[in-house]
Amino acid sequence: MKIKTPIITLLVGVALAVVLLISSMSAVSSKKAALAAASASAAASAAPAATSSSAASSAAASGSPSSSAAASASGFVIPPHANYDGEVQGNKGAVALVVHDTFAIAYFCNGGSIESWFSGTPHNGQLTMQAKGSNGSLTANYALGHARGTVTVNGVSYVFSIIAVHKPSGLFQSIATVRGAKIKAGWIVLADGTEVGSLNPDVNAANSVSQAAPKLDLSNLTADDNGTTITATPIDAETGTGLTLG
Repeated sequence: MKIKTPIITLLVGVALAVVLLISSMSAVSSKKAALAAASASAAASAAPAATSSSAASSAAASGSPSSSAAASASGFVIPPHANYDGEVQGNKGAVALVVHDTFAIAYFCNGGSIESWFSGTPHNGQLTMQAKGSNGSLTANYALGHARGTVTVNGVSYVFSIIAVHKPSGLFQSIATVRGAKIKAGWIVLADGTEVGSLNPDVNAANSVSQAAPKLDLSNLTADDNGTTITATPIDAETGTGLTLG
């Protein structure tokens, strides 16, 4: 049977419309997919930038933690309060150093006739100290955990490298009147419990010679000076106790 021309034309038109519809739908889907991909890419690019910006803001707010860590790792952290002591090189005596804010006291003795007290002002981890009565000097660099320097007494210099110590180790002093004379004693208690101390039996005498200090009882901070009990005061960096006795 022969199909009429109008019907053929109608069928061709319908087929063409279907083809155009399918093409249009495909184009829209492709465009949506492209837009979605572009959005995802933009979001991925923005995330690291936001993270970096947030990290930068946090670092700025905290004051650059990395620089603080570098300062600590370098070993040059300067404590405001510190107690140091130890033997000088050659086992020729001991030295103690107490730093409390803007004031420092030091003591050197050999457990006998050689001793001297020093005072000075700390400055950026450095100390230049003078002895009472112009009996010498002490220079040192100190930081967290250690101090190094040179102490000079009666024209003789002693090199030291000492460590930070804690109670009951440290520096102790006693000033008292015994048998009508003003005495002054100093003890350095080392980290291992060893005591090194000297006692001046008459600080006002022109030619007074120091001697070994009696043993200090750390349980009650007293010592027996030939039958007379004398009391010691700890010179402590943390509390500032005894700093006026130097």
